[in-house]
Amino acid sequence: MMPGLKLNGALIVCVLMLPFSRPNSQVLDCREVRSSFQFLYPGMKWTPETPVSGSDLQVCQPKGLTCCSRKMEERYLLIAKQNMESSLQATSAQLKVLIIQNAALFQEAFDMVLRLGRNSTLTLLREEFPGLGAGASGAVTQLFLEMSLYILGSDANVNDMVSTFFSRLFPFTYRRLLGNGAVTGISEECLRGAWRGSSAFGSFPKLMMTRLSRSLLATRVFLQALNLGIEVVNTTQHLRAGRDCGRSLLKLWYCPHCQGLLEARPCRLLCVSTMGACLGGAAEVQPHWRSYVEELGSLATAMKGEQDIEAVVLRLHVIIRQALKQAVAAKSKVSAQVSGICAHAPPRVSRAAALSAEHAAASPVPHNRPMVNFDPDETLFGRRREFISGLRGFSQFYSGLGEALCSKEPAALNSSLCWNGQELTDKFPGPGLKKVHPHGSESRQKPPEPVISQIIDKLKHINQLLRMVTLPEKRWRARPGGGAARRDPTGQGQADEDEEGLESGDCDDEDECTGVSGLGPPPRRKRLRIFADLADNLAIDDLTLHELLLTPRLATDTHGGASVPGSAQAAHVPSATFIFAIIIFITLGLQ
Repeated sequence: MMPGLKLNGALIVCVLMLPFSRPNSQVLDCREVRSSFQFLYPGMKWTPETPVSGSDLQVCQPKGLTCCSRKMEERYLLIAKQNMESSLQATSAQLKVLIIQNAALFQEAFDMVLRLGRNSTLTLLREEFPGLGAGASGAVTQLFLEMSLYILGSDANVNDMVSTFFSRLFPFTYRRLLGNGAVTGISEECLRGAWRGSSAFGSFPKLMMTRLSRSLLATRVFLQALNLGIEVVNTTQHLRAGRDCGRSLLKLWYCPHCQGLLEARPCRLLCVSTMGACLGGAAEVQPHWRSYVEELGSLATAMKGEQDIEAVVLRLHVIIRQALKQAVAAKSKVSAQVSGICAHAPPRVSRAAALSAEHAAASPVPHNRPMVNFDPDETLFGRRREFISGLRGFSQFYSGLGEALCSKEPAALNSSLCWNGQELTDKFPGPGLKKVHPHGSESRQKPPEPVISQIIDKLKHINQLLRMVTLPEKRWRARPGGGAARRDPTGQGQADEDEEGLESGDCDDEDECTGVSGLGPPPRRKRLRIFADLADNLAIDDLTLHELLLTPRLATDTHGGASVPGSAQAAHVPSATFIFAIIIFITLGLQ
């Protein structure tokens, strides 16, 4: 009897222990679960002292007993969503920092180019045409201010800027350079428009329009693309886990805890499938993101010659000098034509001209040319090439986002098992074993979330704009060394043309200009050592300001349309861009 009783007793004990048996032959012990939970939520005492049935659980419903309560499950759900969102931000951080830093650097570099171009032009007027006075300096300052605002997305037209500049400049040219200061009966208003009819400045205004249009547009679109890239990545970084996603993450990460499997790691297929569903179809952004990287790289490569703001703006004073010299050389003809045009015009002082003079008086002219050292490795073009090279490393960012999130999961310790959403299973199942793919087919069939659709729409828009700006040049072709250009018949300014490599030419009504040498790169003495100078001025490692300025707007965009500045609609200037514009305005006003 005694051996039989012992055998029956042993069987009973084994039966009682079945619900507690673990894959690693350990008994379910709620003390370890309690310790783990209280590490996440100190002081919370919701963990059962002993295993319970778990009948009130919503997601982590066990086949046997469990160490989780309903309140624990709710807390696990919250922290699972927070973990996913934190992991998404960490995965996107390097790409976001790359674009933010370079956007800030390029913005400041372009602003520096404009400041140097403005100072060179003001110095030219003061040294070579001192008789023009402060009014002409005011016209120059206003032109460069408008150019600064244009590349930041203002609703302006480059041709109008140039026309307005020469309209402001001509009255001073006529009265002070052409020796007609004593002429009475000609209104300021008439003089502001007479330069067109008299062809006082020849073809140089149209030449200036063409070159500025190409270079400023390329710069403007380049900055818009960078700002949109920040917005897209920032929005991706702040995707929020919804209810279904939270339940899937709970099952992925914390349901094993309820069974005492604290070291269990999710199976890779389950993790990737879950992340794909939680990202709301972000993988569909991939082709548009890849095109964005490619098109931005094409534009960066094309921004040279007449599409390079550095090459064009730093030599803008040469065009202005030649325009003024042409007016002086043909002063008899110009005076006669102006007299004919303005003979019957009523005398009236233009309010805009007065404002320009006041603005110039408040903007003192610098007395020295900026001294800039040349370093070929720190030019705008070199920095753009370096940035695009780094960006291409993220060209597959969206296709690999789910994998990247799962790769942050720590590997299971000394185990060939993984959690498949219900139990531990072989991490490398054989051909006859069934693989678990929860959510996989559902995530592929669902359309993208609205915020993802808006990202796609914005990328489509900017990609189209990038392609348009990068089209092959049709109106201008660079011709290094000059060509059969028509020289100034008076011989005046010949030395300047030879020195600067700029020759005048004719522009027809369609802006087709022939016989004008291309700008090519600026002279070596004027190339900018920009980025070494900016390193001490930009706190590019501090992202706090950017986080405040670049809060995602896509999620609140109820129209779902593209809001990229510079579209056919009125331009939208982002908050960061607006602040840049204010800074530039203040800077130009004080210098």
